[in-house]
Amino acid sequence: MKYKLAIRASAIALIGASLAACDASLEEYQKFATAGKEYAEALDTLLVTSGNYFVDAQSEKLLRNDSSEKLLLNDSEDAKSRKFNEDEDLLDSYEEFNDNAEEWLRLIEQMRQHTDLIEQYFMSLENLATSNTPAQAQQATDKIFNQLNRVSTKIKGDPLVSKPIGSALSQVTQIILSEKIEGALREELEQRKEAIYQELTLQESVLQFLNSQLKKDLEFIRDNQEERWLLQPYIAPGPITNSDEWIEKRRNFLTTKTSLEALDNASQSSQKLRESFQLLLEDKFTKERANTLLSDTNSLLDVAEELKKATNKPQEN
Repeated sequence: MKYKLAIRASAIALIGASLAACDASLEEYQKFATAGKEYAEALDTLLVTSGNYFVDAQSEKLLRNDSSEKLLLNDSEDAKSRKFNEDEDLLDSYEEFNDNAEEWLRLIEQMRQHTDLIEQYFMSLENLATSNTPAQAQQATDKIFNQLNRVSTKIKGDPLVSKPIGSALSQVTQIILSEKIEGALREELEQRKEAIYQELTLQESVLQFLNSQLKKDLEFIRDNQEERWLLQPYIAPGPITNSDEWIEKRRNFLTTKTSLEALDNASQSSQKLRESFQLLLEDKFTKERANTLLSDTNSLLDVAEELKKATNKPQEN
């Protein structure tokens, strides 16, 4: 499943379905499509990376716990009698971390399913606007929406995000559909435009949560990797074994530093894309709004690319 296809397909489908109905220029719709494509590509990176870094942060914690427990064990007078209990504690901690990681990765997989269904739904809107058999197109749309609703229900019930999602969805938004949108497309949007807007709100809310955790994980990982990769070899007795490799690790560590504050752009871009969806349906998506959206998504794409480079971490000996 390719997350980056979702918003791009959504934007293009909405353009195809609405272009003849709305009075905005082709240039504005093209900018919306471009912004949606870049937003999706960046969001795909952030979504996958958040899972990877969550697991990496857990691994750093496990390594630290392992080192701390074994150091205490070696220094204790009753090391032999305590060894079994220490091993049991470490095993329990490892299994607990694995269970937590599986919960996190399951949430990310659900979000990917959710976005894939949003893609399909927006494509179905285009079919409603152009199909010679609107009844069949409506059946397909109903099926997709029902699947989307089931996945959405699972995400809303996930204890990791149920609270922030519930708060975000409690705010009801009414969309005044443009009179220029007609036919089967209008009937569908009249019935479900607020519901789809809520699904985009759900994605925005989960993204805010993921970004918050991602920033914490990145900070924790960087602190521990700096200690392990750079500081320990530097302060150890004797010269650094492989000075060229240490120099390369230090350069990679410093030059791939991600601006943690820039991750906030992800949530801002998600919000602005959601708002643009509403403006598109209300025939209020202006050229200025399109330029702002495109600029925001370009910035988000830069952050995502920097995160990609940060995942290419130097290997330890």
